[in-house]
Amino acid sequence: MKAKSINDYIRIGTCLRFLQDANEGSDIHKEGFILENINSFLSTLEENALYVTKRASYDLVSLQAKLKGTSKGSTLNSSDAVELRKIMNRIRATFEAETEGFYAYVVTDKRIDIKKLLNNVGQLFKPGIFDLLPDVARHDFKEAGLCIAFERPTAAAFHILRATEDVLRIYYKKYMRPVKLNLTWGEIEKELRNKLKGKLPDKVLLDNLSNIRNSFRNPTAHPDKIYDIQEAQDLFNQCIDVVNRMAEKLGKKPSTVEETF
Repeated sequence: MKAKSINDYIRIGTCLRFLQDANEGSDIHKEGFILENINSFLSTLEENALYVTKRASYDLVSLQAKLKGTSKGSTLNSSDAVELRKIMNRIRATFEAETEGFYAYVVTDKRIDIKKLLNNVGQLFKPGIFDLLPDVARHDFKEAGLCIAFERPTAAAFHILRATEDVLRIYYKKYMRPVKLNLTWGEIEKELRNKLKGKLPDKVLLDNLSNIRNSFRNPTAHPDKIYDIQEAQDLFNQCIDVVNRMAEKLGKKPSTVEETF
């Protein structure tokens, strides 16, 4: 899937309609007239993978070559104008048949900035925080942004919670020695809460993580929870808050998988 401006399709329709209505005396070479519309129509078909319509435009390509050979200031004669209208009428039938199964999906506004969800999730975090996160967490937060933008809220929740747990595991390593491997989210919380000496983790942060685990992570990991788009955005905001708090303690982004645990 890739982003595609609907202006391309508008341009195709505009060029097609202009050429269908071309009359004797229309300027051939002048900007915005016959040749420019033919060139734009054919190139935009190619750019948008409308290959059937492009192949059906062979007569238009031939007429294009003929008109290119005319001198500057030339206008359509009567026979060329008639031929151009006939060609475009035939092409239009093919174009309508090819595009009958095409659908454009419009991304609707969300409470979270849609442009950031689609293109720059990192801007939803405190400045500099996203760059501190491990690759898996960064990937999952980007995927979560896309899932919310395209309204796949339950999928978004999986990515959000996976990313948050990935950061939690690194946060745990900053406080605990020796590091215990393969702990669950709940076990990590317990280890951090039971720490009594040295630098202690923030209790409010741990309370927030516990709420996320009990209210969202556990029901989501099992087939107990289906999200709507509002819940997914609320969860995203909650997890961004705890990740901001944890990441501030990370110091630098881990350079290898081994460093994360």
